[in-house]
Amino acid sequence: MKTKAEFLETLWARMAQQGDFPTLQYCVDNIFKTLNADLTVGEMATSVLSDFSLSQKVIRLANSAMYRSFGGEVTTVSRAILVLGVEAISHLTLGIQLLDYFHGVAPKRPQAAKALQRALVAGEITRALSQAHGINEGEEAVVCTLMHHMSRLLLVFYFPEEWERVEAMCAAHPMTENEAAQEVLGISLEDIAEAAAQKWRLPGLIANAMKPRTLTPDTVLETHADWLAAIAHVSSEAAVTLVREGSPESVSALLTSHAKMLGLNHADVSVAVSQAEVLNTSIVASEAAAPADGASPGPQPVNVLDRLRQGLAEVRREGAGLSVSQLAPMVLESSMRALDFSRCFLMMLNPKTRHFHARLGFGDGMREVLPALSFEEGFVPDVFHFAGLSGRPLLIEDTFDPEVAHRMPRWYRDAIPNARSVVLAPVKMRNRCIALIYGDWGAVRMPAVIGEEELEAIDALAREIAASVMRAAPERPAPAGR
Repeated sequence: MKTKAEFLETLWARMAQQGDFPTLQYCVDNIFKTLNADLTVGEMATSVLSDFSLSQKVIRLANSAMYRSFGGEVTTVSRAILVLGVEAISHLTLGIQLLDYFHGVAPKRPQAAKALQRALVAGEITRALSQAHGINEGEEAVVCTLMHHMSRLLLVFYFPEEWERVEAMCAAHPMTENEAAQEVLGISLEDIAEAAAQKWRLPGLIANAMKPRTLTPDTVLETHADWLAAIAHVSSEAAVTLVREGSPESVSALLTSHAKMLGLNHADVSVAVSQAEVLNTSIVASEAAAPADGASPGPQPVNVLDRLRQGLAEVRREGAGLSVSQLAPMVLESSMRALDFSRCFLMMLNPKTRHFHARLGFGDGMREVLPALSFEEGFVPDVFHFAGLSGRPLLIEDTFDPEVAHRMPRWYRDAIPNARSVVLAPVKMRNRCIALIYGDWGAVRMPAVIGEEELEAIDALAREIAASVMRAAPERPAPAGR
């Protein structure tokens, strides 16, 4: 039998050989770099929106029962960050990416599906139980719960034969998975989880919460780390019980016996059991209904005008009390979601240098190209200057058409060479263009019909940014005319 150190060395080597670990490490590093920085809503939103699948999951979770009382329906990541805070979104994002990582490298075998199902259900139980303790602590606890399950997932993926022996021992003898792992591998599940948390450079509080602890219903929790570890452990046991037995009564009994220790009441337990049962049932149903080839359904037709108007209504409802740096991401993201842009960015005028610079961008690769997107205010006969002089948004259906191609500036084409259809919406204050909203659909033509009503709705969104600038500087003298 290997020592703990030898086992962990083998584990990291197998992960590195398969090329999976560096991807996860990049995700984790990026999230906690974000968490430790003093970021604006726009910068945080850019980080999340660089992954479309991730952004949809953040929005869906932000609309879950836990958060619903914090501000109504959430339709944009920018709004979710304003409602929940950067710390909660960071932990929420980490939890999603930990699970997505294992979904991405999962071989098609029942063991992997079962392990992921347990992790998902355990996270949902923790999220529901944490509802009474505040959002930040809730998502932090979910990460701890998922890390408890990382040891099982790592064994399923990188030590499949050994994990089969662990499960066989549990089935044949009255012992826990932890005890069986110690017997087969010479290391406990908690030790693997703690080592993984340290290897991935997670905060010390989360890594410490992985340490083995003896828990009984009478255990007294003295620190926040104790509470995180306890709720993660109990949620994990409850998830294993639900997935294995499918019995809500058994789960309720387990949670109730530990409720006092965790500072919970009967209502908290009931909600957690109910939500976990719904999730568990939906996972089973979705797996049964999934197409054999893994194909996803094609894009569905949408009513662009309705979505633009919904976005405008949300911006107007929330925007009055927001700064420009908070409102602009909401406007940009609402436009992107309504029109299904592949990329979008906002260029702001620096009145001192008389240059427009891209300050905020969403979509694949936007963070890397933002610094290159800049042009001077003084007139040049290209589409960006024409848009700045226009009284309404400018729609270019084919930027490669010979009649238009020579109007696309080189600085733009160098940064974004493949965009075919483009929308440019000017933001004006006192008849001067102070910003431009840009959006495109990548290499394909725009998929939706954009008519006068849609352009008017886009213009109305742009005017909300102008109104925010006016509110921030009501006494600013009008700029000199040109």
